[in-house]
Amino acid sequence: MRKSLWLWHALLLLLATAPLFAKTAPVTLYTTSFEPFTAYVAGPKHAVGGIVLVHDWFGVSPFYTDAAERLAKMGYLVVAVDLYGGHRATTHQEAGALLGALRDDLAGREIDAAIKWVGDRTDKVATMGFSMGVKHVLAAALRNQSVRATVLWYGETPKDPHKLRDLGGPALLIVGSRDGPSAADSALGFSKAADAAGVGAEVFIYPGAEHAFAQPLFNQGRTYDPVAAEVAWHLSEGFLERRLR
Repeated sequence: MRKSLWLWHALLLLLATAPLFAKTAPVTLYTTSFEPFTAYVAGPKHAVGGIVLVHDWFGVSPFYTDAAERLAKMGYLVVAVDLYGGHRATTHQEAGALLGALRDDLAGREIDAAIKWVGDRTDKVATMGFSMGVKHVLAAALRNQSVRATVLWYGETPKDPHKLRDLGGPALLIVGSRDGPSAADSALGFSKAADAAGVGAEVFIYPGAEHAFAQPLFNQGRTYDPVAAEVAWHLSEGFLERRLR
């Protein structure tokens, strides 16, 4: 028991001191209100399309950086925003504090600026969010008609078709069947709302998976499911291929 605790603390120390990204470059972007913020860019100069990523409540984590670099290897121009301004969490307590201090209005302006930056470089733009990031990328997709597709991993989604009428392209929602008592009902409600709004949505419910099944930091890794995560990636990659190429 003592050895496992030591290994866990060593892992947290490694995460706290490791470089944020191995193959990406930090850039300073500005909102329309001239507020500077940092984002991380990866991918080829002449990309087939662009993707704006928004992290979960842990912020910039190894899972998030791997996601950016995985998509960049597929040929996309990827901009991963950091809504926490350089702060990172490795525990639920730290993540909760960062989330509690997050200003939704500022987060929205930063994501909008990232979408514009990508849109100035490619005419095919998608957004992708994880958990906490889902509501932010979906709201941004509703505000920005340049967004052709939106990928949502286990996050809060509306069931009202009126709230989806302005979506410029289809969405993919992936959740675990054990993500709360009504995960399946919520996903189905989102699908029906998207159909009624005329925008369409693809929904996949992975059997037996918990919330944030792809994030090893969540629940100290107890609910991490690498098989479910890889399936979610294959679904996401196929969806983006169809929508951006």
